[in-house]
Amino acid sequence: MKKTILTSVLLLGFIIAFGQTADSTYAAVSTDFKHVVFNVVSDSISCYYYPKLEEKVKNSMSELTTTECYYLYYGRLFKNEHKGLPFLASSERMDFDKAMARGNCNKIIKLGIPLLENNPVDLTVLLHTCRCMNDKKDERWEDYNSLLSKLLDAIFSEGTGQSPETAIKVVDIEDEHIIKGVLGFIGGTKGLYMNENLPSRVFNVWSLGGQKLYFEELFFEELEGMKLK
Repeated sequence: MKKTILTSVLLLGFIIAFGQTADSTYAAVSTDFKHVVFNVVSDSISCYYYPKLEEKVKNSMSELTTTECYYLYYGRLFKNEHKGLPFLASSERMDFDKAMARGNCNKIIKLGIPLLENNPVDLTVLLHTCRCMNDKKDERWEDYNSLLSKLLDAIFSEGTGQSPETAIKVVDIEDEHIIKGVLGFIGGTKGLYMNENLPSRVFNVWSLGGQKLYFEELFFEELEGMKLK
């Protein structure tokens, strides 16, 4: 029986409450994950065609569904400008990180909005921009917080991270840290895990006490020739 995840992004804690999970709601749980997602977001007649999703983010963010956010997040893999590694960040993103380190909410919002216009699935920028919008009583908070909540719901639909088979799939290495914080999995040590039953797949595993949290970083996969036009 298929079980569901309930994601609740709270005002101050961004804490997720979720139950057990089994099979993903989406077809992309297959071993050929990247091809399934690519075929959906690159098909111009698909309702999840990536340019359509980007347009909806700009014009009616609050109306995005969790399924649309699923393809918005994982479809990001196929954007030409997708980096996935923090040391490849733009100068604008580095300025945002400096403002974040200083706790300068006015600057975080000012820099965060254009960054999210370019990449609405950057969880680090989105979470901290939401936090500052909430602190500043910014009327845009509700829309951006809704986007964050639905993106997290979409990501957790692929797995809880409790095993390699249910590893949390991320498109950016920084997203691991955001998701760890959301789950209350603070600190821990990071290692690599390989499973002979899952060939050609390497997982990051975080260990803390007796707990483990598994991630699969999808940007390490070979995506040559699979780019959105």
